Amino acid sequence: MKTPQLSFSLSSMDRARDRIVSALIRMTLAIAGSDRPAGFMSYSSSLRILNWVARIYGFEAKDLLNQDGAQLALLNLLNSISHYGIETPQRLKAPVSVVWSLSYRCNLRCMHCYQNASQPSSDELTLGEQLGVVDQLARIGVSMVVLSGGEPLTNPNLDRLIERIRMHRMAVSIDSNGVLMDRGIVNHLKALGVSSVELSLDSVHAKSHDQFRGLDGAFQKTLDAVELCSQAGIFTTVATTATTLNQAESQQLISLAREHGASRVVFFDLIPAGRGKDVQMLSLSQRQLLDLMALVTNQSLRDKGETFVELPQHVIYSSIWNGNSISDRPEKALSVERFTVSSFFDCAGRGNLYRRLAPYLGGCPAGRMYCNIQPNGDVTPCMFMPTYPIAGNLRKQSFEEIWNSPVFEALRDRKRLKGKCRECRFVAVCGGCRAKAAAYEGDYLASDPTCPIQGAANA
Repeated sequence: MKTPQLSFSLSSMDRARDRIVSALIRMTLAIAGSDRPAGFMSYSSSLRILNWVARIYGFEAKDLLNQDGAQLALLNLLNSISHYGIETPQRLKAPVSVVWSLSYRCNLRCMHCYQNASQPSSDELTLGEQLGVVDQLARIGVSMVVLSGGEPLTNPNLDRLIERIRMHRMAVSIDSNGVLMDRGIVNHLKALGVSSVELSLDSVHAKSHDQFRGLDGAFQKTLDAVELCSQAGIFTTVATTATTLNQAESQQLISLAREHGASRVVFFDLIPAGRGKDVQMLSLSQRQLLDLMALVTNQSLRDKGETFVELPQHVIYSSIWNGNSISDRPEKALSVERFTVSSFFDCAGRGNLYRRLAPYLGGCPAGRMYCNIQPNGDVTPCMFMPTYPIAGNLRKQSFEEIWNSPVFEALRDRKRLKGKCRECRFVAVCGGCRAKAAAYEGDYLASDPTCPIQGAANA
């Protein structure tokens, strides 16, 4: 594959438009006189102005406001533009979503677990501390909290946390292995206000999945959970860790997930963190990553469901493909729950909104659009970076202080990247995977050593 001849650069007219829009948003917020959704959205003239601004960029703001967390996400964006102006990539005053690894407690022992989860540690946040963190996330303007682990369903305080999150009108998603889910638990999560779940499935063969996950019978229980969540009206994602063990099954995995009701299928590349270090030899080659991106892109252009691959380089790869994609529909492309994974990496489709917004979205979202909270209150840029770098600890600093820490600020300035990533002409829309730089190079600002685009260019 030759390096695609694409240009994501903005013209002088685009830059002028961005300056005008920034000024309009500053003026609108000043007139509205509020930085909270209730006050702001009740000001009808302001909303009309914002709908007009949104149309300039190809979407309707009113289509987004009825979703969980959507008003918070929109207000976060507007406050960010008012404060920083429109930037490439865009800087945010608060992350869109936070993935919270609540505990190391887990009922499985997965071969690749980046958390190295099994038993809870003695220094995990107490319930009181966790509830205080939820309040901090709400104050800064987070729109979605993704509860992860370990296995979050083993947490005895899960209900209290979800209730507190929903009290602040933030959306709630659950990352789970699905083994503990039955109809009663699923209906209970729905009643609490959980809007989406992500369930792990790593093979179409029961024996292979169970071996990978460390529990006999896990395969069928996970498939049952996919069906139950879908039937309950919870947006259901099936997540697969792509390895040499299951690469040949990728199409079958998509079909199996769809047959059981999954609305989305996402492939994650193996990150050598935690126990993932012990199975690093199962990582896909650059050629195999290209093949996976091709399969996923083809699927997204012919499937009513959503299919993604969690690689920032997919922004570049998929942009050369035209057709009809689900991301051509702004109301789908900008739904808050799609930011539980980096679905904006998918730029396939003639009218793909993400392709037009790629310079603003900026590829790898670590420390820019989302971040991770560890069980002991450490805050890191990404869930796949559980121990390095640590931007701060919530027992010592506020979440707002940590969000504005030097660790995160470095990720918002692409000039701080090193090596081929800094030199790459796609740095503004990709930036490489920061978790891979941290895991392989020991430097979260280093070049992404597994980049399939750079690999193809040098082949």
